[in-house]
Amino acid sequence: MNFDVSRRFSTQASHSQVLSFLEDSFRKTANKVEHNGTTLTVESINATFGSINRSDKTIVEAKEKDGETLVVASVEYKPSGWFWVFLIAGLFTWICWLIPIVFYFYQKDTVKKAIEEVFNRTENEFRNSSGTTRSLPKTSTPPALPETTEDVTAQIEKLAALVEKGLLTKEEFTVQKAKILGTV
Repeated sequence: MNFDVSRRFSTQASHSQVLSFLEDSFRKTANKVEHNGTTLTVESINATFGSINRSDKTIVEAKEKDGETLVVASVEYKPSGWFWVFLIAGLFTWICWLIPIVFYFYQKDTVKKAIEEVFNRTENEFRNSSGTTRSLPKTSTPPALPETTEDVTAQIEKLAALVEKGLLTKEEFTVQKAKILGTV
């Protein structure tokens, strides 16, 4: 049984920075995490006694999509060898064969919720207290004040394009626009 859990993050952080934070978060909840370039391989998420009945392997990929970071966790979820042992051993009693099946499906929800919690922590990490996305330090200087009306329009259009690409927040756009118009 396979299923996906995905989330979009509106942040100026690169998808590799988001993936790095995800790696740290998954290390706190999974038995095995491997970073493979642009993906993470995560195994045994939120393992407990009941998870003896299941085997899970998750491939997490972060990529840029429409100015946001899209993170997709593709989970391969299947019964473990112990599941089959318990199922066959309890086959001759009506209640004992139900126990491994109930644990198996319950653990699927446990894995899905654990992935969603990691995504929530990641989203919170890349947000500041006002609820907007956290900006990365700027390496370029703000645009110089234009001399003509055409320059003003061109500068504002350039800033709007940066907002659309996710390289500038709306708040930063407003500040830069005010500087261009000379209202600050």
